[in-house]
Amino acid sequence: MVKMVLLFRPPANKNSFELRYTRNLSLLRKLPGVQGVQIGQVLGSPAGDAAYFRTVEIHFADFEALDAALVSPDGVAAGKDLMDYAGQVVEILFVEVPNVISADPLTPEHLAAYIEEHNVLAEIVYPGVPTPTVTAAAKALNVEPDQIVKSVLFLVDKQPFLVYGCGTRRVDPAKLAERLQVKPERVLLADADQVFEITGYIVGTVPPLGLKTTMPAFMDPAVQAHEIVYAGGGGIDALLKITPADLLRHSRAEVADLLADEPAAQP
Repeated sequence: MVKMVLLFRPPANKNSFELRYTRNLSLLRKLPGVQGVQIGQVLGSPAGDAAYFRTVEIHFADFEALDAALVSPDGVAAGKDLMDYAGQVVEILFVEVPNVISADPLTPEHLAAYIEEHNVLAEIVYPGVPTPTVTAAAKALNVEPDQIVKSVLFLVDKQPFLVYGCGTRRVDPAKLAERLQVKPERVLLADADQVFEITGYIVGTVPPLGLKTTMPAFMDPAVQAHEIVYAGGGGIDALLKITPADLLRHSRAEVADLLADEPAAQP
């Protein structure tokens, strides 16, 4: 994986900067091939004050994808806008992040370490029986199926996108295609091997957080209808208990209507 890292020094006019920064960030998010965007607020350095006050990391699969994004019309427009408002205060780095390849799947222990490290208000529960499906998980926990969140992986031109749905309604790839403004045939449901390669977890155990690959995520609004939801916990008999608000906060997901429409009631 390759990241383009933007390091921002404190601007002279903060109000004007924030307006232009917000607009430019929306342009950067739309670059072709972007797998994720992370924003950091600099708290300081060991010596006290730091030279930078904000960081932005934009993830790509490889340098070829990054280069293609920068020379695209969207990339040229975003770069020109960035230099126009922040050319004197921004430093740009290209950073390669080695991929960690393991033959063994990630486990609930890896997920537990992630939620502890990132201060996620969630816990892993063990119902005592396998929970590979929504129905099985709901029965094991004695909750409604709509409280079970499924993390569904799609590939769009080989770029991964994660969708949080819930209950037994399927995630509609046509709606995802419409949201991404691409043709439906470009949206493919990942197979079991792709799920493992991209997330690090096997099908039926994939949690919504702490995956091997950083990627954009979408949450269907139906997930937000419950105070507590349960998602994949990294193991066939493990589930992640979390509030929709905390899931949304830590995943930085975008809320979008992506579940298949329910059939109309018969008169």
